[in-house]
Amino acid sequence: MHPLTDQELIDELKSRFQLNRKALSDLEELTQKLEEMNHKLADSEAVKSHFLSNIRNEINNPLTAILGLAKHLKNGQFDPATATRLGGLIFNEAYDLDFQLRNIFVAAEMEAGAVHPDLAHVDLPAMVRGTLDLLQHLAEAKEIVFELTATVEGRTSDSFVFTTDAQKLQVALTNLLSNAVEYSPQGGKVEIGVELSESVLRLSVRDHGVGIDVSEHEHIFDRFHQMESGTTKSHRGHGLGLSITRAVVELLGGSVSVSSARGEGAHFVLVLPEPEDEGVSVFAQDGNFFLFEDGEVF
Repeated sequence: MHPLTDQELIDELKSRFQLNRKALSDLEELTQKLEEMNHKLADSEAVKSHFLSNIRNEINNPLTAILGLAKHLKNGQFDPATATRLGGLIFNEAYDLDFQLRNIFVAAEMEAGAVHPDLAHVDLPAMVRGTLDLLQHLAEAKEIVFELTATVEGRTSDSFVFTTDAQKLQVALTNLLSNAVEYSPQGGKVEIGVELSESVLRLSVRDHGVGIDVSEHEHIFDRFHQMESGTTKSHRGHGLGLSITRAVVELLGGSVSVSSARGEGAHFVLVLPEPEDEGVSVFAQDGNFFLFEDGEVF
């Protein structure tokens, strides 16, 4: 082995310096990625913890109210009007509990990947009216008015048939309507549009509430995400509703979008193409397909 010349020594030092610099750069990049992963993991754990806390409240609150009202009704002697009022309060709380549990069950089954559309011929305006009837108690509590418009090829129609999964679509619609009522001002209005044109269903829900900041549009359909209401976060719900809506709509071959800005209300639109109805001969029977049924929704 001959002694290294000055130039060879300089070249060797340059090569090793470059290798060290690259190794240091790779190490810094890896360290940054690990830090980002740690932050995301911490954020995820915090979100899940918040989610579990919300679930506990969302289940415990109506259940406590149901038990208290039922005990009050059982132990007292009331005139028919009072008994009817208490029964109505029990139903409202039971509906809220059922709604929250349904979302949790749907999310679990979606996660398991064992969900398939159960197609039937559905009277869409009737289904929407049935859903609005179920949510009327929420609207009345805030003096909110529902306004429904249904059209086929641009002409007003109170009844038309569309092939879809009524149960799943009602779950998606209920989540949108529940949010619209929650974020609407006292005495406000929620507009619902049902439009069928060239075998494509366009189902829209518009409120005139606080609106959704543009920066939130990208994330509002994420699981566990909760929108802000005014300057404080709303504590109703567990952050699953809109993610379930998107998952259900996509399962049915459609899409969901939102247009909104802070202070201008929110406008959600579901677009569903009508699937081939070969072999579909079942007609859904009424406007409420999921409340308190013995069978599974999904």
